[in-house]
Amino acid sequence: MDSRPFNFYLSLCFHVVGLCYGKGLLPADSMVGEVTHNVTFTIVNPPSAPFRVVAWTANGTNVITSGGGEADDIGTGYVGRITLNSTTGSLELRNLVLSDTGEYVVNIFAVGQPNEGTATLRVYDGPENITLKVTPLDVLYGSGSDLTLSCSAESSPPAQFRWALNGELLSNQGPVLRLENIQASQSGRYSCWAHNTRTLRYQTSEPSDITVLERISSAKLTISPNPPIIEGGSVTLTCDASGSISNRDWMKDGQPLSPSERIIFSEDNKTVSISPLNLTDSGIFLCHLANLLSNENASYNLTVNLKGSTQGGPNVGAIVGGSLGAVAVVAVTVIGVVAAMKKGYFKKITSSGRTVGNTGESSTNGGGKGGNQELNYADITQFQKRDGGSVQLGNLGISSTEYATVRVNNRPGQPT
Repeated sequence: MDSRPFNFYLSLCFHVVGLCYGKGLLPADSMVGEVTHNVTFTIVNPPSAPFRVVAWTANGTNVITSGGGEADDIGTGYVGRITLNSTTGSLELRNLVLSDTGEYVVNIFAVGQPNEGTATLRVYDGPENITLKVTPLDVLYGSGSDLTLSCSAESSPPAQFRWALNGELLSNQGPVLRLENIQASQSGRYSCWAHNTRTLRYQTSEPSDITVLERISSAKLTISPNPPIIEGGSVTLTCDASGSISNRDWMKDGQPLSPSERIIFSEDNKTVSISPLNLTDSGIFLCHLANLLSNENASYNLTVNLKGSTQGGPNVGAIVGGSLGAVAVVAVTVIGVVAAMKKGYFKKITSSGRTVGNTGESSTNGGGKGGNQELNYADITQFQKRDGGSVQLGNLGISSTEYATVRVNNRPGQPT
């Protein structure tokens, strides 16, 4: 269309004091709309004189210019979406999009009376800018804590709120969710969902992760099978406690316990299995349980018994030495052992393999000082008392004879 009449009236507007600054054509309040819905800019107190030109702009861009004897000039993106009331100058904008948000200006040029009005339109996509706030704000919360979650949103009409945990709607409604005496089972991703009476669609906030830990208590370390634990067998130690357990660490005799071919840890470190057992596996096992709020220890003193020495009866020996100087100490009193040796219940195996009785004096191979030391064995299945009776040792139900290596002063050639 020929824009010269419009430009003439616009130029005239700048030269006539007070005529172009009337703000009464549109309501003072901001207007709101929702995506895909319609909105109407209604002219209030329109000029009484016939209109010559009506021009609408949005954010400085032409929406429609009508009048001046030419066809209406409709701006890009508004074709099929607007209707201008040529009598009142009001404008209907349909099928709103978010980019329709902005400032709208109308200029109505009537004979001798130019007028202008402005209005602000805000287009929402159901409610928007939904914000979730957690008080107090922390990374972790201890069980029994009290939390408050609040939700806000930009919406017209005002938004209504629902709450969700891990994507599932809760029964709670309203802008505030109070969690009192919260427990670990309530950990998860919390979000608020908002809608208003003009739309049934829910818009959701960014979720907030809430992690609740229970303090560790009642820690204990148990074994299976029940004692006695025998050399060559197997054992499983289990460490557990109530509360939220983040880490389990194992130690033996104050040193970290590491996995090996014989020592197997479960995936969660809850159990340790040892097989086959060695006598050196005896010791104090400790497991340390921890989370970011608390920690506890549990221990067990494991005793591995000599194979064949604990079959329902008392243990007759235990390892007390190292690898080369290991000595099996007989579980009888020293006096008893000496008495048995003096009474003749003594056998000696020579280097040639012969077994000879003892006469109460020990000898060495070669018969002299400095010779090769022989292994001496004492038959302690029973020993004789002074009154002529005897004392039975070990398990009475076992007919085999048991021996214990005896070494005196750890030096060869000395009396035994």
